[in-house]
Amino acid sequence: MTATIEELMKNAVDARRVAQNAIAPAVREARVAGWSWDKISTALGGTPNGETLRRDFGGEREAAS
Repeated sequence: MTATIEELMKNAVDARRVAQNAIAPAVREARVAGWSWDKISTALGGTPNGETLRRDFGGEREAAS
């Protein structure tokens, strides 16, 4: 049985959502443990980069610094 393009795209979107939902708490815990944005990025394979992680997860307090 061959999957349609629509099914493949839906599966990809679902997988991305699961990954994003797993990354958010991991990033928060790593920051609490004192990890730098670059160290977190390295642990994630270099994507997203440290600056993107800071922007996406840093919140107001860290965005000002």
